[in-house]
Parts: sequence; structure tokens; C-alpha cells
Amino acid sequence: MKKYTHLIFVLLSVTAILNSKVATAQTHKILSYDTIKEKSQVRIGLRYTSDYLYMGRSDSAKAPYLSPSISYFHKSGIFLRSSLSYLTAKDEGRIDMITFSGGYDYYAKDLAIGISVSQYFFSDLSYNVMAEMSTYLNTYISYDFSLFILSADASLAFSGETDVFSGLELSRTLYTLNRKLLVTPSIYMNAGTQYYYNEYYKNRSEQTGSGGMGKGKGVGSQPPSTSRQVVASDDFKILDYEAGLNLTYKIKNVRLFVSSTWTFPVNPATLVNDQGEYQEELKKGFYWSSGLRIIL
Repeated sequence: MKKYTHLIFVLLSVTAILNSKVATAQTHKILSYDTIKEKSQVRIGLRYTSDYLYMGRSDSAKAPYLSPSISYFHKSGIFLRSSLSYLTAKDEGRIDMITFSGGYDYYAKDLAIGISVSQYFFSDLSYNVMAEMSTYLNTYISYDFSLFILSADASLAFSGETDVFSGLELSRTLYTLNRKLLVTPSIYMNAGTQYYYNEYYKNRSEQTGSGGMGKGKGVGSQPPSTSRQVVASDDFKILDYEAGLNLTYKIKNVRLFVSSTWTFPVNPATLVNDQGEYQEELKKGFYWSSGLRIIL
């Protein structure tokens, strides 16, 4: 049971990132302090995230979200989840993203394997760097080596074209306060193509804070620029490294959590616009997330 609990924490952190990155996400990382039980569960959650970064990239304007969610986990391993993300930035105040996802998790002694699919619906005004992405298919594998947990994932993301992503995570779970408090430091590496980023750059970024024309594409905005593009968006490469620290506290059927993530983007893209060709400016990033989850 203890090893199962270790696995769930890592797996839910991975799927939360991917579904929110998507996942969250993910994403941003939210860890679930839940053990496997011989019954199905409904989980209701509320999360606040200070900003939205994906593969170390984001719009120049911050995108803080307040996200309620509801999930159903069947004892067979099948799960369904839905959430909406309300953009709380100044002068915004709208539902910016709605997510529906489902999948299956299989658990063995020290091994866990799963698959999930997520569907995203973004506001026309959204300046989220993932806003042109619609569907995300993910599979993962995780193994508990006792001293650490190693997880790997592979994903397909659909926008104008199909992106291929992969990730590798190394984490360690520490228990304290009679196992009520869980502390999980982790490091993560993301790699993939950037078709999604090309679509965002062509269709969204010119109307965001970075473009000086307000945020989102909205009614009355100019059509996508045919001269704006990300050069070699089909190249598969390492996109960023991440370090995370997650804390989860258990009070009966309630889980309180807080997480922080530092991102270190690498391999800047070459961008083209009406003024010419230039290299993307990459900056280290940070965001935090906090909330609660109730298990029914």
C-alpha cells in the first residue's frame, strides 16, 4: 500500500502536468494524497495557479487561473475529469479554458502504466500559449526504485499539425507528521516539436501584451498574419527543464496542497515576422499553485 501511494503521487503529478499543460497541466504540478481503495471515488477540487507556462514558454501577459474541477475514478482504473479555468487577470475576468479528459491507469507492485486523452476548449480571447491546441493524447510509465521514482511519458498534441512530446521525471516522496504531510521534490525534462507554438505565434501573439494590441484575437481583430511563423517547428528538441516542490496535507477526506515550479527553457526558436527574423528571448520562469480536493 505504501508503494502504491508513492506511485499515485508521481503519476498524478505527471498527468496533472500533462493534462494541464495541456493539463495541466498543469502546467502546472498538483500532487494527490490519495491511496488506492477498493471502491470508486468522486473528487471535487479547486485550484489557483499564479501563471500558465507550457514547456517553459508563456505569453508576456500573466495568465492566473482559478480552476474548479470534478473527477470520477472507477475502481477498475478508468477515470473521467472535467474542469474550467477562470482567468483572474486584471480587466479580464472570463472562463478562458474548459477541459474534458478520461483515461485508464494500471497498477502493479512497483509499476504503473496509464493512458489518457484530453479535449480543450479555449476562449477566442485567450492568450494562453496553448490556445490553438485542441486534443492531447498521453501515455506514461512509472517505476518505484525505493530511493526514487522514475517516470516517463509520451504525448501527441493536435493543433494545426500534430506535435510529439516526451518527458522524464525523477522524484522522491517524503512523509512527516504521522504521514499526514507529504513533501515531494522533483526534476523534469520536456522535449518535443513546436507546431502548437507556431499556431499560437501566428494567430494569438500579435494581439497579446507582447504585440502591443491588447490580448486575444476577439471580435474585430486582424486576421492571422501569414508572415509570422516559427522556423523549423517540426524539429524535435529539448524545450525546458523544471524543478518542483509539492506539499500535500491530509485531513480525513480533504487534501490541501501547495506546489511551486521553476522552469528553465532552452533551445530558443527562430521567429519570423514583418520586420525580419530573430531569435526567441527565453527567460527563467516560476509559478505556484494552491488549492484543495475533497474525496467523496
